[in-house]
Amino acid sequence: MKSILIFLCFILFFSSVSGIDLSRLNTSYWYDPAAPLIVKSRVAEASGTIQVFLSLTYDPSEPINTRLLLQTSYTDTIDQLLQIYEMDTLDKNSDHLLLKLSLNNIFKKLLIMEFEQLDNYFYYPINLTRGGMSFPQFYPLRANEYPLISSFSTSSSLKFRRAHAKDTLYFFQYKANFQPADPPMGIAQSVSSELLMDSVFVSSQEVSLVPNHFYFIQSDTLSMEGLTLFMGPKYYPKMKIIDELILPMTYFTSRSELEEVKNAKDSKVAFENFWLNAYTSYEAAAAAIRVYYRAIQQANELFTTYKEGWKTDRGMIYVIFGNPDRVIRENKKEIWYYEDIQFEFKIISNLFAPNMHVLLRNKGHEKIWIKKIADIRNAL
Repeated sequence: MKSILIFLCFILFFSSVSGIDLSRLNTSYWYDPAAPLIVKSRVAEASGTIQVFLSLTYDPSEPINTRLLLQTSYTDTIDQLLQIYEMDTLDKNSDHLLLKLSLNNIFKKLLIMEFEQLDNYFYYPINLTRGGMSFPQFYPLRANEYPLISSFSTSSSLKFRRAHAKDTLYFFQYKANFQPADPPMGIAQSVSSELLMDSVFVSSQEVSLVPNHFYFIQSDTLSMEGLTLFMGPKYYPKMKIIDELILPMTYFTSRSELEEVKNAKDSKVAFENFWLNAYTSYEAAAAAIRVYYRAIQQANELFTTYKEGWKTDRGMIYVIFGNPDRVIRENKKEIWYYEDIQFEFKIISNLFAPNMHVLLRNKGHEKIWIKKIADIRNAL
C-alpha cells in the first residue's frame, strides 16, 4: 500500500441528499475510450466487509471532486451520501489510480460514484449485489500482486487473494466456443446450448488456466457466490491470428463471402484479398483494417464476460455503429441512441454474467441494419 487517499477512518456516516436518476442522464461516456475519466471496478466480500477495487484513468492536470452515494436503484430520487469511509491507494502513476474502498454495514444495492471535473459531472454505478448471488470472498491478482480489475486475464498463471491463504477454490472450465451475436432483427442465442464444460479441478495455489476458455470459480460449491473469468491469449483484447481475424467479418459480409475466406487454401491471402479488392490501394485497405479491428479490440475491453466482448449483443452494436451518442440506464434496461436510431437492452442475471445485456431484437431493425452495413461496404 503506497499511500492513503483523503483520509482513513473506520466509521461510516450518512446523510440524505437528492438521488441520481440515471434514466435522466446521458452516460455514453461509460463506453467512450476518449472520455476524460474512465472507471472500472471489481467487488469482493470479506468477513462482512464489502471491498470495492477501483481503477481510475484520468487527466491529473485537472482537479476532480468526488462524492459517494448509496441508492437502492438506478432511478432513486433520494439517496445517502457516504461522507466518511475507508479508502486506500494501492497504486498510483501519472494518470492512473488503483484504489480499495471498504464498506461496512451497507444495505443499499447500488454505489454511485460522482466525479466533478471542470463543472462536468460523471456518474459511475457499482452494483453491491451480484444478481441472485453473493460476491466471492476471493479475487484474482495481477503479476504485481494488485487486484485484477478486468473480467479477463492473459496471464499463463494466476494467483488469487483468498479470505484465508490456504482456502481451496473450485474451477469449472468451459470452452469459449461462442458464435458472433445474431443481428438485431434475428433471434438471441441461448447461453446453455453453447456451453461445454471440459474440466473441473480444485486448487489452493497458483493455477495455470487455458486461453480461449472461461472459468466459473467458487470457494464453496454449495454457496451462492462465484466469479467468472475469461482467459484470452497473451495479446487479448487485440486479435492477431488469422483465424481470429476472419470471424469478426461476420457482421458486414455475406455468408458466402465469409465461407470463401474461411475455406480458402491460404486463408491469410484470401483475407488480405478481400480487403484489397474493396480498396484502390494497400494503404487504404490497411487503414480500414486498423479501424475495424480497433473497434473489435475496444468491444473486447468493454464487454467481455464469459465470451469475447465483440460477440456480445452490446459488442455487435458497438462494432457496427460505434460509441452511442446517448445512453440511458434504468434498473432493468439500457437504451443506446444513435441520432434517431435506438437499441434497447434488457438486463438479466445468469450464473456467469450477473448483468447480462440482451438486445431486444425485432424486425423493425432490419432496414436500419441493412442500411448501416451498406454504408460500411460502400466505404470500403
